[in-house]
Amino acid sequence: MKIIFSSSIKNYLEKVEPLLLRKESSNNLMLGLLEYFKTTMTKDVYCGYIEDGGEVIYAFMQTVPNNWILADVDHVDDQLFSTLANFFYKKAIKVPGVLGPIHNVECFVREWLKYKKVKASIKMNQVIYQLNEVRITPSPNGELVKATKSEHELIKSWLIQFGKETKEKPITEIKASQMATKYIENESLYLWKVDGMPVSMANQSRRTKNGVSINAVFTPDEFKRNGYATNIVAALSQKLLDSGYQFCSLYTDRENPTSNKIYSNIGYDVVGSSVVYEFK
Repeated sequence: MKIIFSSSIKNYLEKVEPLLLRKESSNNLMLGLLEYFKTTMTKDVYCGYIEDGGEVIYAFMQTVPNNWILADVDHVDDQLFSTLANFFYKKAIKVPGVLGPIHNVECFVREWLKYKKVKASIKMNQVIYQLNEVRITPSPNGELVKATKSEHELIKSWLIQFGKETKEKPITEIKASQMATKYIENESLYLWKVDGMPVSMANQSRRTKNGVSINAVFTPDEFKRNGYATNIVAALSQKLLDSGYQFCSLYTDRENPTSNKIYSNIGYDVVGSSVVYEFK
C-alpha cells in the first residue's frame, strides 16, 4: 500500500471521486468540501489517498485545524488503518481527532493509541440518512419561505440555541451572526411559517454530484411538538428533489429518538454512520 498526498483539489477529485461516489450520501462531507474547494482558494486542506497496485482503495482529508475525515468505503482491510496510523506517527502529522464510519474510525483510534499517549473520547455519534422520495405531505397550515435579511437577528438567536442542543462546540454570538449572514446571502436557509410567524428552520447545505444535504434543522422550545420540524424538512426535501437533485441526505444524533422518527416518517432511510473521536 502506498499513501499519497495531493496538492491539487482537481487532481485529488479525479483520483478519489469514483471511489467516494459508490457511497455518495455517506461520503457527502468529503465530497461536499471538495466541491466547495474547487472554486475557493485555500492552503489549509490536506488531501490523502491510498493506492494498492496502482488502484485507489481509500481516501482521507483534513481542513486544518479540524479533525481528519475518513472515507466510507466497503471491504477495506483493517490493516489499512494500522498503516495509516503508523504513517501519521512517523511523519509527525497532527491528529486532533478523526471522524467517519464507526468501524473505520474505531480501527484507526485503536491503532493511534498505540503510538500516542492521549485520551480518546467520542464527541458525536450520528446516523446518516438518505431520501429519494418524500413520503408525507407537509401541512397546508404553514409554508416554506426563504429567509431574508430582516430575519437575521432571529436566525442568529436560533443558531445559538441550536448549538446548545447539539453536542458540537457552542456557537458564539459572533459565529452565529456570521453563519446567519452567510446562509441568508447564499439563499440556503428556509423558515417554516404559520400565519406569517417563523416557527422552525432548516438549511440547504453541501452539494455532491447527485445530491444535497440538509442541516441546521431547529425548532424553538415554544414551538416544539407541533410537527413543524417534520413539515419544514419534508417541504425543503421535496423542493430540492424538484430542483433536480436525485436525493437528499442529513445527519442526526443516534441517541435522539425524536429526530430519528421524524426523518424516517418523511422518507429518510439509514445509509451510514458517522462517529467523531477527539484526542486530548
